[in-house]
Amino acid sequence: MKLTNNKLVAVLAAMIMSMALTAPAVGDDKAKIKERLKQLVQGDVSKVEITPTSLKGLYQIQLGLTVVYMSADGKYMLNGNMLDLENDKNLTKMAQAKVRKAAMAKVDKSGMIVYPAKNEKHSITVFTDIDCPYCKKLHREIPDLNKAGISVRYVAYPRSGVRDRRTGQLTKSYQTMVSVWCADDKAKMMDDAMVGIPPEVKSCDNPVQEHMMHAQMLEVNGTPNIIFENGDLYPGYVPAKELIKLLNKS
Repeated sequence: MKLTNNKLVAVLAAMIMSMALTAPAVGDDKAKIKERLKQLVQGDVSKVEITPTSLKGLYQIQLGLTVVYMSADGKYMLNGNMLDLENDKNLTKMAQAKVRKAAMAKVDKSGMIVYPAKNEKHSITVFTDIDCPYCKKLHREIPDLNKAGISVRYVAYPRSGVRDRRTGQLTKSYQTMVSVWCADDKAKMMDDAMVGIPPEVKSCDNPVQEHMMHAQMLEVNGTPNIIFENGDLYPGYVPAKELIKLLNKS
C-alpha cells in the first residue's frame, strides 16, 4: 500500500511520537476521551466503544459503523482508515465488518429469499432491488455462485422508498417487492421479476420495511450491496468470478 499525502504522514508521525512519550494509564485515557467526546457531540456517549490501538496513546472510537481515532489527551482526532502495513490489513474496515456481522445475525433468515448451494461453502447476503439493472445482472449469475458452493440470500431494498414523496402513494418498486415476498414460491417469483415479468399483485405480512430499516442501520445506500459472512461489505455489482475469489480468501 502507498501513502501519497506526505504532509498527513508527517503530522501523524509527529503526533504518534508525542503520544508514545507521554502515554498515561488506559483508564485515565478513556475518561479524558469521554469528556472530550461529550464536548464534541453534546449527547450521550455511553454507547461509544473506546479501545486502545497498537500505537501507544492512540485509541479507536467506535459507535456503530462510525470509526475514528483519538489521542489519549483528547487533543487530536483522526478520521480515516488505519492500515496495518506489515500484515496488509485495513483495521478500520475490520472493525466495521465486526459490527455488520453482528447486525446481520439479527436479521431473520426466514424472511429472506434464499438460493441455496447444494454443497455450501459460503453464503452472501444481498440487498437487492428488482428495478436495479446491476441487481438483475448479479441475479443471472446465481447459478454460477451456487455451483461454486455459494448460497445467495436476498433482503429487500427498494431504493425508491415506501411512498412517493410527491403523491404519498406506495411506490411501484415497493409494491413489486412486497408481491414477490408474499408469493407462494418466492424464488420463482423473484426469477420472473428480475427478467421483467410482473408478479401477481399480493399483500401480506412481510419483512420488506424491516429489511429497509436494516439497510439504513448498515448504511446501505445503493443496490446491489453484498455482505459476506465475516461482515465485509461490497457496494455495487461484483462479477461472480470475482466474488468466488474473494470468498475463498476470506
